[in-house]
Amino acid sequence: MKKWKWLIWIAAGTLLLFYTRTDTRQDQASANETLIKTYDPKYNPDQTMIDYLIFRSMISGEARMAVTGSSVTRGSGSSHQSKTWRGIIEKNLRQTHPALKNLTVSNHGHSGYTSVRLLEDHVKNPILLEEPDVLFIETSVINNHNKNVTLEDTFASLDELYSLYTTALPDVRILFLSPNPCTENKFGPPINQLGLTFTDYVEKTAAYIQEKGWSYFDTHGAMTEQMNAHNITRPSTLKDGIHPNDRGYKIWGQVLWTFMQKST
Repeated sequence: MKKWKWLIWIAAGTLLLFYTRTDTRQDQASANETLIKTYDPKYNPDQTMIDYLIFRSMISGEARMAVTGSSVTRGSGSSHQSKTWRGIIEKNLRQTHPALKNLTVSNHGHSGYTSVRLLEDHVKNPILLEEPDVLFIETSVINNHNKNVTLEDTFASLDELYSLYTTALPDVRILFLSPNPCTENKFGPPINQLGLTFTDYVEKTAAYIQEKGWSYFDTHGAMTEQMNAHNITRPSTLKDGIHPNDRGYKIWGQVLWTFMQKST
C-alpha cells in the first residue's frame, strides 16, 4: 500500500512539474511576443532607427547596418576607426540593448568618390550582399562640388541610389546625410566651374531629398549649430580643412546619435 502511495505522489509531482514548466514557457513566449511588439513597426509607428535595429535582431537573430559615402564616411582624418562617426554610432548601438551587443556597422566609404560613383558595382554589390537592415548614405557632395558634377546628375544619382536599395532590399531603412562643414577646399576652387559652392550642393541636395520625403540628417547644419553653441571654432574640428579630426568626428557622432533617438 505504501508503495502505491509513493507512486501516486511521484506521478502527481511529475504532472505538477510538467504544467508548471508549460505555464512558464507560455508566459515567456507571451512576454517575448509583447516585447517584440514594442519594437515592431506595425505597432510602433513612431519607431526610431534604433528600435528598428532591435526589432530586426529579435526576429532574425541579428541586425545589420552599413554606411556608404566618401572619405569622411571612410574616416579619413581620424586617429582610429573607433573615433569616426561610424565608430561612435556602432559603440552607442552596442550599448543600447542586449540585442545589439554584437552589432557591426560595415563601412563602404570610398575616398574621392562622388554620389555618382557610389553606384559602381564594387561599391554597391558588397552592400547588397550584406543585406543591411539600416543603410546610411552620405551624399558625397564635397567631391561632387570639387569634380564639377552637375546638380541634375547629383539628384539623378540620389534617385538611383534610393531606388536601387529599396527595390533590392524592401525592408531596408535608408538615411541620407550631408558631409561635415569645411573651412577650405584643397582639391578645387571655392566656386567650381558650374558657379556653385560646396554649401550650394549641401543646401540643394537637402531640399531635394526632403521634397522626396526620404529620411535626411543635416550633418553640416547640426555640427555648425553645436559648434556655435559651445564656441568651438571650425578649424579646430578639421585635420586639413576638409576631413574631420577626432574632435570633429566626435561632434558628428554626438549630433547624429541625438537624431537617431528620434522617430523618423
